Amino acid sequence: MPNSNGKPVQFKELERHFKAHKAVRDTPIQIERRFHVHAEREPQIKTRLERVDRGDNQNHWEIIVEIDGIRAETRALPPALKGEAVKAGRRKVSEDVLAQQLTSFIPDHLGFNVKPVDLQKSIKSIREVVDDRRVATTIFGTDNRRAFRDTTYPWSTVGLVQTNRGTGSGVMIGPRHLLTVSHVIDWTAPAGFAADWVRFTPSYYDGDAPFGEAYGSHIYWYVKENGDGFITGNEGNYDYVVVVLDRRLGETTGWMGARGYNDDWDSLAAWSHMGYPGDLNGGQRPTWQGGFRVDGTDADAQSILHQADVFPGQSGGPVFGFWDGDVGPRAIAVQSWQNSSNNGASGSMDMRDLVAKARTEFA
Repeated sequence: MPNSNGKPVQFKELERHFKAHKAVRDTPIQIERRFHVHAEREPQIKTRLERVDRGDNQNHWEIIVEIDGIRAETRALPPALKGEAVKAGRRKVSEDVLAQQLTSFIPDHLGFNVKPVDLQKSIKSIREVVDDRRVATTIFGTDNRRAFRDTTYPWSTVGLVQTNRGTGSGVMIGPRHLLTVSHVIDWTAPAGFAADWVRFTPSYYDGDAPFGEAYGSHIYWYVKENGDGFITGNEGNYDYVVVVLDRRLGETTGWMGARGYNDDWDSLAAWSHMGYPGDLNGGQRPTWQGGFRVDGTDADAQSILHQADVFPGQSGGPVFGFWDGDVGPRAIAVQSWQNSSNNGASGSMDMRDLVAKARTEFA
């Protein structure tokens, strides 16, 4: 277990400290795929299976669901979220205690790689436009993002976040806990709710959902982003939320741990990021970049600056590192904003505390 002042492992040293391995047990998993309908009476459902020929001698299947009794002129939406605002700095729990609580988890049915091994070529679909206003992210110099299909841990923990606001990225941070960005949340919820619907699909790739999907039921936050498309200073400091999902999806995907940022780590090339950029492959494939530095802006490191390559859609994806003594990585921030000088991620001791609160109250 890392101590409170322990530094993350430098990126170039990862494979010496953490050994790749196959799944402990080759066990099939159960997944859920869901959608919502409007019907005056309980719909009648029929299902069937058909083989899909991809020319690769693999056993691909299409699951077909026929539903009778749907109202054609109406739309059905997922459930909205309950939730509560949290006051930053209210929790007083030591770093050592939380380092033991907020650990990562690898399921026995998943292998482990510190770098994705199934890399793919990306197609550029949008050209970036950058000015000096803070918006959600940009590219600096050579684009070092790599698309991947790897579903081993920890690549299994990151996925596509969908809401009424559009799409973003997020990471499993507990058994049923999703860490993502505030500015992807639709805060204009129906009366009696904190936020409108959130759907999370881990390891989403070209429409494929190898671990199924889950919906949010509860949400924790410090600051609600106001929806104007720009991230103000305080919004950038607290541009993250923890969404409690309606099932324990993390037992299938695994989850990352969490840590508060320490300014002693500013000079370390130890960090990685994953997300779903809209400018590559239409946001349909996850990308990864590793080995970059970050710079905490003050002692509390609410905004964490970096020049890794990011674009809208990657917002909410984790900035993470590995520590000796842990089984997997810990997230220190989520991607939030950019200007022409830096990209900015939101993370701090307060983010760590928010994760701890959500994981304590919804075990």
